[in-house]
Amino acid sequence: MIGLFAKTLRDQRRALIGWGIGLAAVAATYAAFYPSIENSAADFTGYLEKLPEAVRNVIGADFTTPAGYLRSETFSLLGPILFLVFAIGAGARAIAGEEEDGTLDLLLSTPIRRRQLLVDKVGAMVVTAAALAAVLFLTLSVVGPPFDLTVPPVDLASACLMLLLVGLAFGAIAFAVGCATGHRGLALGVTGAFAVFSYVTNAIAPSVDALGWLRPLSPFRWYLHPDPLVAGIEPVNVVVLLGVVAAGYVVAWLTFDQRDLAA
Repeated sequence: MIGLFAKTLRDQRRALIGWGIGLAAVAATYAAFYPSIENSAADFTGYLEKLPEAVRNVIGADFTTPAGYLRSETFSLLGPILFLVFAIGAGARAIAGEEEDGTLDLLLSTPIRRRQLLVDKVGAMVVTAAALAAVLFLTLSVVGPPFDLTVPPVDLASACLMLLLVGLAFGAIAFAVGCATGHRGLALGVTGAFAVFSYVTNAIAPSVDALGWLRPLSPFRWYLHPDPLVAGIEPVNVVVLLGVVAAGYVVAWLTFDQRDLAA
């Protein structure tokens, strides 16, 4: 139903514009700081060496090259936070938000199947998240070079793609919980807690042998290992994150299709 897909995009346009402006502003600000970081390379290298291993596992061991700086400041910390907040919120709101607001019954009273409703909602979420990833790529491509913050466009695009995929993975989990329960708050809470657990697990598992088996269960393990800003796309990582996205949407469809919405 193109009308519902277009309506969902229209409903999100203000949020998308706001998120896009904020993301571009933050990326530009971090780019402007890079020359001062580069000029203090020795000091920052010494600082990194003193950090706990878990922290170095997250942000990387190199803070002074363009790729290392972008990984540390944009793709290891702020980028995932912003994308996860956006994607988890969108996933939780897509169906559970409509249900709690009392508008889901109105949608389903039209000649639209539940499956098509899910497809349109998912499609809108993917398009808006992809638009934010494109904004980040374009901002860094335009603003980075004046501050000597340059990486090959293919590698930058690879990092933005992986950021998009990890955001969509958690968005799919929130979508599945929302479809299964009809509660937006529960979808936000469960997915947010899992995101924090996954992030911490990915950070400390390399340093704690007993937690090593948990690391592959964290979507963050498949996000920046190896670093796409240096090594480009790792096909296995893409497949794993796409698998999480697909699994979330399958669970959403199975649970939503069988659930009694009048209950």
